[in-house]
Amino acid sequence: MIFRAEGKNLLWRYVKSERLDYYLIELSRLVDLSITFKSFTIDGRRGLIQLLQKYYPSVPIQVCHFHMVAIVTRYTTKNPQTECGVELRELILRLKNFDKQEFIDQFKDLQIKYKQFLLERNENNQFQHRRLRSAFRSIKSNLAFLFTYQGYLELNIPNTTNSADGSFSHWKYKVKLHRHLREDRKRRLIDELLGGGK
Repeated sequence: MIFRAEGKNLLWRYVKSERLDYYLIELSRLVDLSITFKSFTIDGRRGLIQLLQKYYPSVPIQVCHFHMVAIVTRYTTKNPQTECGVELRELILRLKNFDKQEFIDQFKDLQIKYKQFLLERNENNQFQHRRLRSAFRSIKSNLAFLFTYQGYLELNIPNTTNSADGSFSHWKYKVKLHRHLREDRKRRLIDELLGGGK
């Protein structure tokens, strides 16, 4: 897990899987280091928004556009087979081009247009288009946090986590060059890379 701001890695933690309590621990460590939060740009992990709102209620939260597109694509695929899927994917692919109200209006139009379609059930009385329903639900649950950056222009909030994500391939490549290192030496190498070493 990496906590990053303005192109600099502030803190990182080795984990086998992301857990919400790890976020809270590491954010508390950052506070202990006298770091103040102007905003959070997050990947949309379930439960993280609620955690941040509870412990840092005055700090604006932005959900990463890149991750939002990836979440929807996971449900629609890159080649949707229904008109509803095609239109939803086209909408989310243009996410970065919208202002907040324009996106909300177009998203609501799609919800209305495909309301009956999304209510269709199969012979087992299960929703026929569960993956599309999940895609709509994901957008709806993150909608309030997709355009935070537009409401706080003075904070210059990034609308993606690309600053960190773009560095991962570079770091992974360097670690892969030394794939036969013992675990403790590999961690030292990673620490050096994340701390700003070349």
